[in-house]
Formats: sequence, C-alpha cells, structure tokens
Amino acid sequence: MKTRLFIFSWLLASSMLLSGCNLSFFNKKLGLMITSNPQADVLIDGKSFGKTPYFSESLKAGSYTIRLTTSDSTLSPYETKVELTPGYTTLIDRQFGKTQDQSTSYILSFEKISNKSAVEVKFITNPGKVSVAVDNQPVGFSDQIYSNISAGEHTFDFSSPGFRDLRIRAKTFAGQRLVVNMSMATEPIVPTPTPTPLSTPSATPTPTKASSAPITPLPKQSTSSATLAKPYVEILSTPTGWLKVREKPSASSAEIAKVNPGDKFPYKEASASGWLQIEYQKGLYGYVSGQYAKLVQ
Repeated sequence: MKTRLFIFSWLLASSMLLSGCNLSFFNKKLGLMITSNPQADVLIDGKSFGKTPYFSESLKAGSYTIRLTTSDSTLSPYETKVELTPGYTTLIDRQFGKTQDQSTSYILSFEKISNKSAVEVKFITNPGKVSVAVDNQPVGFSDQIYSNISAGEHTFDFSSPGFRDLRIRAKTFAGQRLVVNMSMATEPIVPTPTPTPLSTPSATPTPTKASSAPITPLPKQSTSSATLAKPYVEILSTPTGWLKVREKPSASSAEIAKVNPGDKFPYKEASASGWLQIEYQKGLYGYVSGQYAKLVQ
C-alpha cells in the first residue's frame, strides 16, 4: 500500500485563524510563517517566540536560525536557517518524526525575476533528483528551475525510491520564482518474504487486489531471466535495494509493486516523461521511473 504524506502548504486557513493573521506574500514588510505537526515551541536565534502556528511581520531582513521542539521528547527537534527579504513572506513547515530521517520539512520562499510576466519554480530536494509531477503530470526531476508553469494554484508531487511520497499545494505568481526547499521522510523497509512453494508444478497463482498491508519487493529473479528476449527493462541500483512500480507514469500514481535491482522485465512502452512500462508479473503491467531503470534493445 502506498504511503503518502499530504501537506497543504498554501492558504493555510486553519492556521491563519489560530494565529489571527492576514497573510500577504508580497508587501513592503517581510513576513515569516511557521507551521508544524504536532505543535512546537518556536525559537528564533535562541529566543522564544511562542508556539506554532507562528506569524510575524516585525522581524528585520537578514539570516535567522529557526529551531522547533515539541513536548514529546521522542520526536526529533528541527533546526534550519532562513534568509528573510523585504517584500516577501517565507513559510516553514515541519512534520515531526522520531528521527530526522523520519521527518518531513519544507521551506517556501519567493525570488523576484526580471520577466514580470514569467513564472518560475525551483525545486531543491533531499534526497536530490527526485521525480516531480505538477498537477498530476510528470515534468521531470528536482534540482532545476521550471519556467513552463502558469500562475495560480498547483499541486506538486515528489517521489523517490525509499522515501515517502510528498505532496505540496502552493500558489505561483507572475514575475516571481517560487523556491521549494524540502526534505522527504524515509519509508520503512519491509523485509522480503520467502516465496511459498506451489502445491503442484502446474498451479498458477490468481492475481488479487492489493490489501492494506505494506507492499514488499517481489522475489529476486533467478539467473535464467538473463535469457529474456529484447527489448526488456533492467532495474538499476537504488538507495533502498528495490524500486516502486506504479499504476500510471506519474510520481503521484498508486504504487502496485516493488521490484529488485538487476531484475529484467518484458518492455511494453515508454511515456513522454521517461517512465517505462513493464510486465512485472504474468499479465500484470506497471510503470517504473527511467531514473532507476534502463531499456535494453
């Protein structure tokens, strides 16, 4: 079952009602807004500024160290540095986990660009080079600037093997570059189960719908798969030792299986965004990211 973390990072109505603020992202003053789950104590340059949700327009321009801690000692504290610029509001969000690797955080900020009618979005991610989809359409990978995005509200989906999928909803503006700087939480590794021998050689397993249990990698292929007829897709090395298979060629699509590096699968087709469709089990098809797979022809 796919794990997805949803973050609604723009027009945070509930947070704004709690803080009693009217959020404006472009004005003569600079602004800083901080949200978290669960609620956290806010320290700015070592001084206490209450709890999240926090909003202020009284800070001066410059670099600040932000530290967030919760009353739950089992959750890992969060610390980051931000540069506040007059005329812009910076938004910070933290979803706490028991360790840094199990936590998610992001910073949204804006930079003015010379073309007043253009819109740009820059993705800075940890891990680097993750798959990016905008409004459910794959656009490529992070760590670069995209300029073919219209002004308005958008949904950004991020996916990478070994990490929980992340969704951020944000709004873009003409003449501005939205900078999304975020860290994804690692996904728990589930041990590969030992395959159960079939009762008879002729028995054929009947595919069933995925249950609510975590999806585990398919059994490692035997060396006989090396004789697979071309064209086929070979799974490359990944940070976690497996690769997600998705229902559609999109980072936001449902996860339907996991496959192992080195394994080879019959190739069906490629999407315009670089995803490869494979037959991962007899009669079952799905897509893998071209970042961690190669087509052998």
